[in-house]
Amino acid sequence: MKFLGRRRELSRFKEELDAARPSLVILFGRRRVGKSRFLREVGKSRKEIYFQATRVSSLLNLEQFKTEVAKVLGAQPVLESLSSWEGVFYHIAEHTRNNPGLLVTIDEFPYLLDGDPALPSIMQKFWDSGAPADGALKLILCGSSISQMQDLLAERNPLYGRQTLSLDMKQLPLTDVAGFFPGYDAIGIISAYAIFGGIPYYLQLCNPDLPLKDNAVRLLLTETGTLVDEPNTLLQTELHEPGFYSSVLAAIADGCNTTSEIASRLGVKAERITPYAAKLVALHLISNTKSLDVDEKARNRRFRLEDSLISFWHRFVRPSLTAISGGFGEDVYRHVVAPGFSEYMGIAFEAIALEYARIHIQERLGLPAKEVGQIWGHSDFDIDVAGKLLNGEFFYGECKWTNADIDMGHLRQLRERSEKTRYGRGTAGKHFLLFSKAGFSSDLIDFAKDETRRVHLLTPDDLVRPNR
Repeated sequence: MKFLGRRRELSRFKEELDAARPSLVILFGRRRVGKSRFLREVGKSRKEIYFQATRVSSLLNLEQFKTEVAKVLGAQPVLESLSSWEGVFYHIAEHTRNNPGLLVTIDEFPYLLDGDPALPSIMQKFWDSGAPADGALKLILCGSSISQMQDLLAERNPLYGRQTLSLDMKQLPLTDVAGFFPGYDAIGIISAYAIFGGIPYYLQLCNPDLPLKDNAVRLLLTETGTLVDEPNTLLQTELHEPGFYSSVLAAIADGCNTTSEIASRLGVKAERITPYAAKLVALHLISNTKSLDVDEKARNRRFRLEDSLISFWHRFVRPSLTAISGGFGEDVYRHVVAPGFSEYMGIAFEAIALEYARIHIQERLGLPAKEVGQIWGHSDFDIDVAGKLLNGEFFYGECKWTNADIDMGHLRQLRERSEKTRYGRGTAGKHFLLFSKAGFSSDLIDFAKDETRRVHLLTPDDLVRPNR
């Protein structure tokens, strides 16, 4: 399948690997986020030794690595005789003296660490020897075990400070997801994103020639659907005690958004929740944020699900598993998903608007955002989107996923709320963003035409294709 998206990441890697010096790149991210496919795209126009480690002994991995080295550099008696990782690395470095810029990619690097915990020390010694510099060796270490890969960047690790680039690969944004559904309109693409998120593996399973409803039934609401048990599979693959992690996610999905609420729901002490929540945050499955108008050290933080597939699964699939296992997926969609989907999309649409503000706000307001978030915790109002531009100007946004137009009343309400919160209160030059599924009233459209009013109207098309 054609490689889609990741233009920014590809640009960063190209700049790094084109530099006339050695590179040590650390790439990590949860499984199925597209790391291996991305690495194939990175290396397709370069001379590369690509090795994917497996769960075997260190000796077997070393032999397999030597086989991949021989495919690129040639089978040589000296290579065959080497019996250590250090020796093979120096052999590669010797080759690059006359062939600079060789790329060596080691995928699933944590499997090597499991077999040989001393490997970072071995690589440190090799890197500090200066051998990689002679031929501007390019080395990429990639892995799905986020904790082990992040440990490589920790101060206590032998490789600390030696990386020239590190990247925590996240899900694709909405604008990249659009490429997986070329026949869908903007509302359909946003709805697909709210179900399947930005995980390339999930998106590739969708048939873009089928309606979204058929893709959802086929993949999530059928007993043999590829994704019907995906949240459980993900947790079992990534984490110990997957049952407890699943319970934490279920509690958040059911509206428990603080540590104490989750603990109460699960019948445990609050301190037990903290380490589990931290790991879920590291996997980008949940976020833990504060309202923008409270102090940075404020304790009243909220958890929310950040993975669309897990959100959809807990909202619609988990409560219906008995019916799904009985072969009644179409009925589940008709009587469970369809009646509740608009409400579900209202929450998802807020998350999509926040993503737009983080990534694309400069295309509308001229400058990127310094911070983006929400304002909540007040008895009489919340603000769906808020933030500050690099020049200090504030912006506030309202999101509506309904079939009714946003009108002047919504704008007045948003302006009033911006004066109620202490976030940016009394400052000049505020911007107001209105995100609407259906559109806008004619008088609001006319009002917003005057750019000095700083009112910005955003439709689904604007979010899916912000560079139009």
